[in-house]
Amino acid sequence: MRRRTLFLITCLSIGIGLSAWYLFLSDTSNQSQPKLTPIAGQRFGGDFTLKAGDKPVSLSDYKGKVVLIYFGYASCPDVCPTSLALLGTALKRLEAEEVAQVQGIFISVDPERDQGEKLMAYAQYFHPNFIGVTGTLEELKQVAQQYGSFFGKSDDQSSALGYLVDHSSRTYVMGKDGELAHLLPHDKTVPEVLAAIRAALN
Repeated sequence: MRRRTLFLITCLSIGIGLSAWYLFLSDTSNQSQPKLTPIAGQRFGGDFTLKAGDKPVSLSDYKGKVVLIYFGYASCPDVCPTSLALLGTALKRLEAEEVAQVQGIFISVDPERDQGEKLMAYAQYFHPNFIGVTGTLEELKQVAQQYGSFFGKSDDQSSALGYLVDHSSRTYVMGKDGELAHLLPHDKTVPEVLAAIRAALN
């Protein structure tokens, strides 16, 4: 009975995995019709001030530009580099006059390890228009709350990179007026990011 149960669970897991992979391929192959996440009724956003090294950085500093905001941390083993690489690729596909109007802000929720030049170098590895900012835990919690995000140290501390930080993985596309224009989930594609940025630029 136990072997049969394990066999059924294994088959179910394989089926879910294959279904997810099929949906992923279908989504990424359908580049002509990008899907943007509707934000009706979701009041995320607002100005904030954190620091890039010793320099205060506020969202309002970039009024007149489209700003891409992502919460994460430099030691993240998977979702952060994947998401930031997608954002960087999207920016590289913009026209020169378009990319000049876009600013990326990577908000590190791991201030113990992410500071100064290390954080800035990590953010700009993905694109020169990115900056890395952080703050105290209290400041980060406040900004995360404004944006409907979350983070916290994981109970699983078995990573070779040290402790892990659980966090939401979404990209906030802020319009030139500083208001939330689009909310992109983790399973976004480059065409979706491009569509969201260009819609916010217009």
